[in-house]
Amino acid sequence: MNDPVAHAKTYPFPVPGRSYVFRKGQPVDLLPDDFDRNGRTPVLAAGSNQSHEQLARKYSVLPGHVEIPVQKGVLNDFDSVYAAHLAGYGSVPSTFYPSAGTRVTTYVLWLDDSQLNRMHETERNYTYDRLGAITVEIDDDGEVLGEAFAYTAKVGCVNHSGSPVALREIEAEGRALPSMLQAEMLDFVRSRLAPETNLDDFIRAHIEDESLRRSRTAALSEDALILEFPRTVLGDY
Repeated sequence: MNDPVAHAKTYPFPVPGRSYVFRKGQPVDLLPDDFDRNGRTPVLAAGSNQSHEQLARKYSVLPGHVEIPVQKGVLNDFDSVYAAHLAGYGSVPSTFYPSAGTRVTTYVLWLDDSQLNRMHETERNYTYDRLGAITVEIDDDGEVLGEAFAYTAKVGCVNHSGSPVALREIEAEGRALPSMLQAEMLDFVRSRLAPETNLDDFIRAHIEDESLRRSRTAALSEDALILEFPRTVLGDY
């Protein structure tokens, strides 16, 4: 998408809706012989890392052929909510938040060491965590993962009248939290930080000006809700 403002509104970006292999920049069907876990780490995607389009942008800098098995599933007792910061591409990104009884759609990225290091480079606003004692149910074969890894927003999540806000674009069963579309969340943030500015100009300004983006993130995070759930922080990049 050539228009960066329109692109920002489409977060978390298109997903295939099934398990897939990210291969040569495209999603292709995941076949049994495509999937060797040796040397790979299961990383849960809360938002745009579910999307083959986002993976293509992130991994275009790596030399050679990048291939990533990606399994679709559900993460129990969590939801995907809006983090209290602004991404360089203009969107309000996501993070996991505990939510008893909710089963949120996620994608498990099986990353080798070089792919994981590259992912760390793109997640500067997050800690890299081990999540133990969780339940991730894989769509294809009913397999259950009891441990995986994820990125957690350092500043917490957006506070909307005392509650986190789930991403309506990401499906969830038993959702207990209020939800918004990305465009609605961007407009909510605009109403707080620059109420006299129209939405497109608001988005364009913090895409083009990193210092403005940082100051807006600082303001948005002043009343952010802290992310408290059992996890082991492994890295802060």
